[in-house]
Amino acid sequence: MFVAGRGLNSSYAIHQDATGRAKERAISLGIGVGSGYLFETTFKKEVYSDLTGERGSLMGAIAGLFEAQYEILRERGHSPSEAFNETVEELTQSLMPLVAENGMDWMYANTSTTAQRGALDWKGKFKKAVLPVFNELYDSVASGHEAQLSIDSNSQPDYRVKLEAELKEIRESEMWRTGRVVRGLRPENQKENV
Repeated sequence: MFVAGRGLNSSYAIHQDATGRAKERAISLGIGVGSGYLFETTFKKEVYSDLTGERGSLMGAIAGLFEAQYEILRERGHSPSEAFNETVEELTQSLMPLVAENGMDWMYANTSTTAQRGALDWKGKFKKAVLPVFNELYDSVASGHEAQLSIDSNSQPDYRVKLEAELKEIRESEMWRTGRVVRGLRPENQKENV
């Protein structure tokens, strides 16, 4: 995944090493394309971790988490902008950059005592709730089911039309319409009135 200004994070898998220099060449190639860091893996592990990550914490889980919290806040009387701010904006704009820079342990040590207590008290419950889902997901990846789903859906002649309908449903949901408004209010998106 590319992060602006930080290069690529790359993995490499050496299946055959006829010259004895495959690892050296893979590292050189990684450096040559601007990788921020490299890690050694196998092709199988890379595929499994990548597919699990895409469907899990990188896209599926985070989207489901956002939707669940947003819905609860809205059902309990919070405005769309408040629900979006507490669900998405604070996480993506405030917390995640700090976690990326300093680590989760730092984040726990540098939040309010109410945030610390809440996180420590609820972390285990969330983990217990999602652990079976991640196990099911990994098993689906390992069995080839997830790859087959992608192949089957991408092979349909009307794939793009169906995909656009699914994406439109997300894009036009209240949460993400609110998100467009909130993102427009960020200081970096404000045009100076001259």
